[in-house]
Amino acid sequence: MSAHTTDPPAAGPAPGLFTRKATGLVREGRTRDALFYNLLWSSVALTFAFYWLFAAFYPGSNALLSALIAAALGLPGAFLYAMLTQLMPRTGGDYVFNSRSLHPSVGFAGNFSYSFWLAVVIGVYTTYIASYGFGAFGRMMAGYGAGSGWLSFGDWFSTDVGLFITGTVMLLLSATMFALGGVRLFFRIQAACFVLYLLGAILIPVLVGVFQGHGGFLANFDDYGAHLGTTGATAALAGSAKDAGFAHAGFSWEMTLKAVSVFWFIFGFIFSSNYFAGEIRLAKRTHLYSMPGAVLLAVVVLVLLVPSFTHIVGYDFASQLGLADPAAYGFTAGAPAYPELVGIASGSPVIAAVTIIGFTIGMAVWLPQTIMLVSRNMFAWSFDRVVPERLSYVDRRSRSPIVAIGVMLVVSIASTAVYAFTDWLSSLAALLGLSLPLLVTAISGSLLPFRQPALVENSPYSRRIAGVPILTLVGSLATLGFAAAIGVLLWDPGSGASLSENPGRVALVVGVYVVGLVGWFVARAIRRSQGVDIDLAYRELPAQ
Repeated sequence: MSAHTTDPPAAGPAPGLFTRKATGLVREGRTRDALFYNLLWSSVALTFAFYWLFAAFYPGSNALLSALIAAALGLPGAFLYAMLTQLMPRTGGDYVFNSRSLHPSVGFAGNFSYSFWLAVVIGVYTTYIASYGFGAFGRMMAGYGAGSGWLSFGDWFSTDVGLFITGTVMLLLSATMFALGGVRLFFRIQAACFVLYLLGAILIPVLVGVFQGHGGFLANFDDYGAHLGTTGATAALAGSAKDAGFAHAGFSWEMTLKAVSVFWFIFGFIFSSNYFAGEIRLAKRTHLYSMPGAVLLAVVVLVLLVPSFTHIVGYDFASQLGLADPAAYGFTAGAPAYPELVGIASGSPVIAAVTIIGFTIGMAVWLPQTIMLVSRNMFAWSFDRVVPERLSYVDRRSRSPIVAIGVMLVVSIASTAVYAFTDWLSSLAALLGLSLPLLVTAISGSLLPFRQPALVENSPYSRRIAGVPILTLVGSLATLGFAAAIGVLLWDPGSGASLSENPGRVALVVGVYVVGLVGWFVARAIRRSQGVDIDLAYRELPAQ
């Protein structure tokens, strides 16, 4: 062959296939990072706080039973998400699963809906950081005799302006983290936060519950209330709660089942590391450890927390707190959450401070976690050319999709304003919107062996049981679990999206999903007018 002879040029990529050959994202996360992410993101401590703050609305419910039922409903889904993520470890998670298994419009609609409702619920965390974090810390200092100035300091964080400013600052810090050091810096900070969270929000409350009794707690509560300006705080609390209709309630299966909606906040979404799977180093059981493993660890935490807390505080006292006027017993800024109550029970301002700080850190780290999650979804849409290509731009230094993070930051600040200045949404109102895409993914996973047989047959999940693909079996169980959880949300008036109390919100959930469906077809039409066929992108998996 002549030295001047050259090989024919390689065929170029099909027109319109992704935005580029490589994502620009890097696999910097380990299995433990994904596990820490899921445990922190599932908000075990905040959900535990929710239950006791809302205990008055579930009279006769049993917290541990409700939690175990929620875990049982979510566990098959955790296994399914782990299996799908192991098969398709790509940025965007269920968007990739569903668009390749069912239809691109279905994949986009579900992922868009999930991202929309996360942008809504982020306002819960930003405002709770202010009120149950900084605000509770200030009140704790005053309750232990540090002076009324601390009480004024704490009360400010429960004002509308205090909620908004605090939340906005925390969001700006979260976004800045990614701009400075990307996911490598985030994972380091997340690991440190996990240790403090484990100590303050879980281990110390359990130990206080073991060594303190209800009588000691009541005595400490009276001392605490006296420093806040109320003599006989427990009696004042009981009187105000009685006036509001409090009565002791025996065990109720109905209320226990309805309270599952609260604990679904944990177990419905404890596998969300799938959305940035393209940035996790893949080992044989990475996602099995980090998803179903997270479910089991969360159950262990609740098995420890529930009896220890009920030993010192109890159902009746928690219900009284939910019904009474906080001003009647000296807590003018609002009823205390469980970290502050544990701090009171301990009788030590140092223990109280560590408990509140650990709890607050758990909420604070959720903000960058969620900004990361939603920005990766936006990235995946952009990489497939459904939305503007700029959203998949990756900064070379931080290796982060800076534009997508910026968009999510703006949306999150808007959500904070909604929760700070209005009462449009309840704390649990987004649960139904977040759960509907899970059901779609369960159906997608059930059908994947038939829709993408080559992908499944060449994987560790090619086995069949009684002739049925194992993915189909797990997916069917997940479908039943997710459907049952959605049924509870539609039934429970406290979920914020029940058919009886909130039909408009149910319609909104469906409407958001429809917007996603229509949006994909509009995007396809626009791209075709530009000479780009985005259907080509869905014929194969995107780059990792």
